[in-house]
Amino acid sequence: MTNKTALWGELDTLAAHLPSLNTLFANDAERTSRMIFQVGSLYADFSKQRMTPQIVQTLLKLAQACELEEWREKFFAGDKINTTEDRAVLHPALRGTGGSPDVKKQVSDMRARMRKFAEKIRNEGKYKTIIHIGIGGSDLGPRLIADALAAETKPALALRFAENIDGASINDALEGLDPETTLVVSVSKSFTTQETRMNTQAARDWLGDYARNNIITVTANREGAEEFGVNPDQIFDFWDWVGGRYSLWSAVGISLQIAYGPDVFDELLAGAAEMDAHFKTAPLGNNLPVMLAMTGVWNCNVLKYPSQAVIAYARRLRKFSSFLQQLEMESNGKGVTRSGAPAGTTCPIVWGDEGTNSQHAFFQHLHQGTQGAPIDFIAVLNSTENRQDHHDAVLANCFAQSEALMLGKTEDAVREELAQTHLSQTEIDALAPHKAFPGNRPSTTIVLDRLNAHAIGNLIALYEHKAFVQSIIWDINAFDQWGVELGKVLASKILKELETNTPVDAHDSSTMALIEMARKARIS
Repeated sequence: MTNKTALWGELDTLAAHLPSLNTLFANDAERTSRMIFQVGSLYADFSKQRMTPQIVQTLLKLAQACELEEWREKFFAGDKINTTEDRAVLHPALRGTGGSPDVKKQVSDMRARMRKFAEKIRNEGKYKTIIHIGIGGSDLGPRLIADALAAETKPALALRFAENIDGASINDALEGLDPETTLVVSVSKSFTTQETRMNTQAARDWLGDYARNNIITVTANREGAEEFGVNPDQIFDFWDWVGGRYSLWSAVGISLQIAYGPDVFDELLAGAAEMDAHFKTAPLGNNLPVMLAMTGVWNCNVLKYPSQAVIAYARRLRKFSSFLQQLEMESNGKGVTRSGAPAGTTCPIVWGDEGTNSQHAFFQHLHQGTQGAPIDFIAVLNSTENRQDHHDAVLANCFAQSEALMLGKTEDAVREELAQTHLSQTEIDALAPHKAFPGNRPSTTIVLDRLNAHAIGNLIALYEHKAFVQSIIWDINAFDQWGVELGKVLASKILKELETNTPVDAHDSSTMALIEMARKARIS
């Protein structure tokens, strides 16, 4: 503990004497080459982060003092590191990395069964559309991957999603479809998740006589699925050692296997396994997930940035920031340590959108706002959209934004430019402060060679391991999510009160007034 405290103090001291990014580049010709990391066809450039070599080395010492290497070994060995639920954390086992012989056999058997089932559906040609029903990790992961895989592979079946409890979600998913040619995939670990249960019920009612053969479920509650009426042969198992936000590698991905083919899904797994192997074996100083995580720790805990932006300059990765919101904030949005003591500052707010849309929305804040935010730029070198001029423009915007955020523009430089115009000195004095950019704003650029299944596997596994590393530094459990439960419990109670018009006597006055308002609207 003393060593960790001293290292945090050293980091604070280094931050107090931190040169600007422009100075760091000017004084170090090797900076860029030293701060680029590569795993497979994925590259990450950390040179525009506000870190010196000494800061990087101190961050790595902190990781060692927090016993990251020991925790990494426990993670891959299948130890029950999810202590509040007494569970192992074995999502890498789903892609063939780690796990006991028994777990490996379970995974192998399930993958074989998924492949056989997906090939059967694809070969029969009976179905035209898949409706994937889930929420959270049962929706965000498959939805992100479905978009991304379309860059290089045309789906054999159209793939739609229904996630929200709002009736518009399932209505939009079913709009214009034929029950006979529609396959419904319902994903809920417990098979009690309210949103998924209600949407699956609505889909079953819509399917009518086709429901028995046209519904697949992925769940840990096989008995509950059978009671619901699902054909036992169409129930795929979900294990308790797989958290929802880490589950797309499991049978949760059956929709993707059917739509895009088992071989493509296997490539997705292989890409993730490649990142697993790197994270598991690479020394901390050459370890890409560790570098990404410790950069985030530096920005959040030492430089005091309250948020982290993620901007994917690839339309087919437009759901990536939403996916990371759950992955990182559900994992590490915790206020107590593993022992239950109050935690220090943990996960920053993760947010973002696709480029270049975001440039016309919130980049004003990033360039000239008082808080700013570190940014992860995600880019793809080679496009398959057959519009090279468009792709060149996308890349140019991505690279230019990271450069502009770093360089900024001084007021003196603005004044020199304005002096070449027709403006008077008074007008220049009034305008110059508004056109100055502070610069010195940090970013990381992550580049994929192509947007294919293997690269997407690389990318997602990278961020999964980032979240794990940060949880070790912050001494929190990244694999439970008790924070989502209280609202669910209260919602169930209020729902009964709305449906049955029972008296309300256990709520605050504001909630009571809202319930009464909803009741009156329901009656009318």
